[in-house]
Amino acid sequence: MIPAGFPRSIAIALLRFAIWIAPHDTLDWGRGMLSELNHVEGNWSALFWSLGSAGVLAKHALVALIFPRANPSIGPSAGDLFSKERPMRKPALAVIASCVVASLLLFLLPVVRQAFRVSLAQWNHILHVQAPFTRQSDAVLKDLLRQAERNHDAEALAFVALRTSGSESARLADEAVRLDPNLTWVYAAAGTFYRPSFAAGRVSALEQCDPQNALPHLIVAERIDLEQVDSKKIPRSAEEEPAGWREAMARAFQSPELDTYLDRQKRLDRRVLARYHVEDPFQAVSYEHWYGLPSYASQDSSLYAELLIKSGESLEARGDRKAALAKYLAVARFGEVMGADRGFFMRRELKDAYTRLEALSQLEGNKAEAALYAGLAGQLDKTWESQLASWRNSYRGSDVTHWNSLLVRLSGLLILFFASLLALCVIGVMIRSHSVKLTSLRSSVLTLTLAFSSAVGVLLSSAVLFVSYWPYSHALQRFVSAGDEFGLAELSSFLGNSQLPLGSGLRIGSWYVEVSNVVFYFWFAVAILCVLALLLAILRHFQTRPRASIPA
Repeated sequence: MIPAGFPRSIAIALLRFAIWIAPHDTLDWGRGMLSELNHVEGNWSALFWSLGSAGVLAKHALVALIFPRANPSIGPSAGDLFSKERPMRKPALAVIASCVVASLLLFLLPVVRQAFRVSLAQWNHILHVQAPFTRQSDAVLKDLLRQAERNHDAEALAFVALRTSGSESARLADEAVRLDPNLTWVYAAAGTFYRPSFAAGRVSALEQCDPQNALPHLIVAERIDLEQVDSKKIPRSAEEEPAGWREAMARAFQSPELDTYLDRQKRLDRRVLARYHVEDPFQAVSYEHWYGLPSYASQDSSLYAELLIKSGESLEARGDRKAALAKYLAVARFGEVMGADRGFFMRRELKDAYTRLEALSQLEGNKAEAALYAGLAGQLDKTWESQLASWRNSYRGSDVTHWNSLLVRLSGLLILFFASLLALCVIGVMIRSHSVKLTSLRSSVLTLTLAFSSAVGVLLSSAVLFVSYWPYSHALQRFVSAGDEFGLAELSSFLGNSQLPLGSGLRIGSWYVEVSNVVFYFWFAVAILCVLALLLAILRHFQTRPRASIPA
């Protein structure tokens, strides 16, 4: 328990320390505040009194460090701040120079430079142009492609193919597979099947190198879906799907496994990132929240499962329970092949299949199997709720990740602001002084104070940027050097949040701040500031223009 007199003791010690660091011309005022402290009723009230008084003294101590005072008044007047120019004081210049040098030394660290590039990603949505990190990523890929082609490095070519699109992705994937046939799986991961002109022979190559995998058949079904979208002949139900689609889905449902090659991609990425010393985090975790399935796979699986269940019901109505059982088992088996995460979107059909299997087992008198299917059906809801919660947490990231992402974006913005303000102050002083020599430079108190604050602001923002990004940089280094995937999900969430403009994603009451809201209000504020600047310039023009003399 805190003693009753402890706050007053802290108040006295704090005020005495403030008096100790205060300028000479403020000592009488500080001692007077210390005397008044004895007459303040209440220990906590005394503490708040000392905080206010100590804050005033600390402010004057800082001001005294920046500029000299010619009179013993407490603080400069408003006219001094804006009009009087005085020689630059060496302690203030030393502090400003030290902060600038310390900030530049921090930016010599690759971690800080990488963090600053990540902080700039938020401008992509606002400016509607390529973000700085995107241009940097493109430059990294182009340089890596040149080295890969020069070295005939199949893995590096596959790495670039996985991060490009269209005919270039197909060309690089073909070249990588030609150099190393074991990289045939790149055809699926690179998405070379989206256009029929790019997919010729590639799906067949996938089927030949991995005949037990359902993924090539899902790719065939997706190609048919895309052709239907292009021709605007989209079937209204699974019964209206073409025979090729039904055949591809049937082969997928009969496949014993579903490999999306994400593990192979991670291993390849690790080797290429380490081999070519690629330090772009956006290139390292682009797949962390991607299941690797074709975009239509979930919908196709759900539609075909529904088609099988309806077919089983028809067979069951005709008395062919054995054939109906095979249909229901095909749905249940493929649900297990998909897994709880990837089979989330066919959960209704999977539960219906278990229910039908339970009913058939009851009719056949097999109570053990009926109990098994009933238990599996009952467990599905819990499994899917747990999976959904895990997926949301993994995709959104923890509260710490959100906070660090906010700090990185804010720190990057403040670095730009303070650095620009400091540059304007330096240029302004040089222009007014008509010299670049330190002994000739003269500055107003306001300009010097702004420069001092900006230099400190740049240093503090750089330090916060380093501290906030360091855990994610360390997670990336562990993945590349040792294959340790712990922290990759948080890194992916962090990078995703870092691309959102500052202020978006917040929830104020029932209102969710979307990216479009932030972009609109940003440009609205810019427009208002431009109008105000124009009005100020017009007003200044009328105030300073020469007046016509009135004839006598």
